[in-house]
Amino acid sequence: MKRKMNLAARRLAAAWLLLLAGCGHGAAQGGLPLRIEISHVVGDAPLQLGDSYKTAAGDVWSAERLRYYLSNFRLRRADGSWFVNPQSADSSRGYFLVDEADAASKQFQIGPLPAGTYSGIEFLVGVDATRNGAGAQTGTLDPARGMFWTWNTGYIFFQFEGHSPQSSDAEHALTWHVGGGTGAPARSVFLQFQSPVEISAENSAELHLHADLARLFDGAHVLHPATQPTAMDAAASAEVADNSAGLFRIDHVHKLPKAGLAAGL
Repeated sequence: MKRKMNLAARRLAAAWLLLLAGCGHGAAQGGLPLRIEISHVVGDAPLQLGDSYKTAAGDVWSAERLRYYLSNFRLRRADGSWFVNPQSADSSRGYFLVDEADAASKQFQIGPLPAGTYSGIEFLVGVDATRNGAGAQTGTLDPARGMFWTWNTGYIFFQFEGHSPQSSDAEHALTWHVGGGTGAPARSVFLQFQSPVEISAENSAELHLHADLARLFDGAHVLHPATQPTAMDAAASAEVADNSAGLFRIDHVHKLPKAGLAAGL
C-alpha cells in the first residue's frame, strides 16, 4: 500500500511539473523579446556631452553626465489587457541603468512577449517602491554602480550633471539627482504606438525612443539654472522628476526578424 501511494504521489508530482512547464511555455505563446534602443537628443540633434545648448528662456547649459533607471515595463495589447515584463528578485532582470557614456546601456530587450498585437508601452523612470525601500541590492541595482544614496537609503532614479553660466553655484555647476529616499514615487511614462506592433514566433520589433534633454528644462515645469542649480532630495527635485518623465517619445518602430534579434544582442 505504501509503495502504491508513493508511486501515485510521484506521478501526481510529475503531472504538476508538466502542467507548470506547459503553462510557462503557453504564457509566451511563441512570442519573442522586444528590443528597445534609446537615443539622447536636444530637439532633433544628438546630445553631445560637453557641448553647449540654449533653453527657450535663453539659459545656456551643457551635460557632463546623464544616467537613469528604467523599470516596470508593461505593454498594452490591442484588447486593452497588459503584458507585464518579468522582474527578478535579485534585480538582474527588468531593471535597466541607461548611461549616455555607455552605448551598450542604451540597447536592451524586454520579454519574451506573448504573440499578439500591441498598442503602447509603459515604464517607470526610476525604481519601484518595493525595490527602492529594500536597501542595497545586486544586479543592476548594485550600489557599486554609483546610483545608491547610502546616506538616504534609496536609489538615484535620474542623474543629470552639467554646467550653466547662469547657475548660481560657485563653479556654475548643475547637479540634479532625482531619487526616492524619502518615499517619492518614480515617474510613470506611457507612449502610444502610432500603429499596432505585431509580435510572433518569427518576428519581433525594435522600438527606437528619443529622450529629448531640451524638455528637461522646458517641460511640465520651466527650470532655470539660476534658481535651481542643485536638486539632491525627493522634495527639492520634484519638478526635475516631473520633467524627466516628459523626455521620451517614440521616434520609430520597425519589424525585427528572429534572426536579427539574436544577432543584435
